[in-house]
Amino acid sequence: MAIQQSAGRPYPQGGTRSTGTRRRKKKKNNTLLLSILALVLIGAALLIYQFIFNKQESTVSMELTPISTSSTYINTGDGLLYQTDGQIHFYHLTDSKKNYTYGMSASDNIRMSGSESMTVVFNEAQLQVVGEKTPLTFTGTIQEVECGDEHLAVLLQDAEDSESVLIITRDGEQIADLPFEDQYIVDFGFYTAKNEMLWIETLNVNTGTPMTTISTYDFVKQEITGLMHVQSQLVDQIYITADSMFVVTNQIIRYTHEGNKEVYRVTIYGYQAVDFSDASDSPTFLLTTRGGDFHTVKILTLEEASEADSVETTLQLPTEGVAAFIMNGKLVVVSRENVYTYTLKGKLSSTASFEQAVDEAFKLTDTKLLLSSNGMYYIANAG
Repeated sequence: MAIQQSAGRPYPQGGTRSTGTRRRKKKKNNTLLLSILALVLIGAALLIYQFIFNKQESTVSMELTPISTSSTYINTGDGLLYQTDGQIHFYHLTDSKKNYTYGMSASDNIRMSGSESMTVVFNEAQLQVVGEKTPLTFTGTIQEVECGDEHLAVLLQDAEDSESVLIITRDGEQIADLPFEDQYIVDFGFYTAKNEMLWIETLNVNTGTPMTTISTYDFVKQEITGLMHVQSQLVDQIYITADSMFVVTNQIIRYTHEGNKEVYRVTIYGYQAVDFSDASDSPTFLLTTRGGDFHTVKILTLEEASEADSVETTLQLPTEGVAAFIMNGKLVVVSRENVYTYTLKGKLSSTASFEQAVDEAFKLTDTKLLLSSNGMYYIANAG
C-alpha cells in the first residue's frame, strides 16, 4: 500500500518511494488526452468533409419565368420585355408587383424597346410610348428606337435611303434631328456622364480605308459635343463607365467623357471582348480567342488613369462552357450542368450544379443570369 507523504513523515519500509499509482494515473491521463485529441481530429475531419461535400453538392435555384425561348425579349436593366400575340409583357427581375401587360392593336412587325424609365412599341410607320395616349408618326421609315430616361432616339430612313437620328421626348416633342451624310449608322444608345448623353456610331466607307466615328450628343447643351475617330479598324464593342468610354477593336481604346480625349490603347490581337464589368474597383474585360470557344479565356483589368496598368490572367477552363461572364468582380463560367465561379486571378472559388441542364446563358445584371432550358427561360443568381 502506498503511503501518502507529507513533510516529516517516514518513507515506507524498504526505504524507497512507491510510484506505481502515479504511473497508472499518468497512463490514464495520457489515454484521456489521446481520446480527446482523436475526437477533435475526427470532428474537424467531419466538418471539412461536410464543407467540401456541401460545396460540391450546392445547387443553383432556377426561377421559372413565363417567357418561352421562342419569344422575343429585351433586357431593360431591371426586367424583361417580351411579346406574345397582340400583347407586350414586362417581367420585373425582383418585384412581381411591377409586372404589367400592354395590349396592342393588330399590326404586323411589331417591335419593342425599353429602358428602366419607359417602354416603346413600334413598327415601320408609328411609335407608341406605353402610358402615353397618342401614337407618334414620322416622315420616313422607323428602323430602330432606343430609350433613355426622358428621351427617345429614333433611327429614320427617308425615301432616298438617307438616315438620321431623331431625338424626341416621350410625348413627341422634337429636340434634334441629326443627319449623317455619306455615313452608315451602325449603332447608338444612351448613357449618363454628368447628365444624360447619346452616342452614335457611324461608318464611312467612302474614304480609302474604313473610318468609324463615334459622336456624342449632350442633352443639356443640345448639341454634338464630341467626335472620336477610329481609322482602319472595325469597332467590335463599346463599353461605358462613369468616367470612360472604351472602344474595342483589335485594341482597347480609352476615351474620357470630358473632351472625349484618347488616353491610352491596349493591344488585344487575336482576342475579342465577350463581356465587361466595372462592378469591381477597375474595369474588367473578358476576352476569348477569335473563332475559339470557352476552353481558354483571358481576364484583362485596366485602370481609369493616365496609364492602363493592365493586369492579365489567362485561364484554361476544365470544361467547355456554354458561356462565361464577368459578374460582380468574379468570372462566372456556365456549362450545361454546372456553374463555376473564379476569382479575377483565376482561382476556382466555388462550384454549383443547376437544377436541370441548361442550353444557353445570358447575363442580365452583375448578379443575375437568364438561362434557357427545355424551351423556357429561367432566372438564376450568380456572381
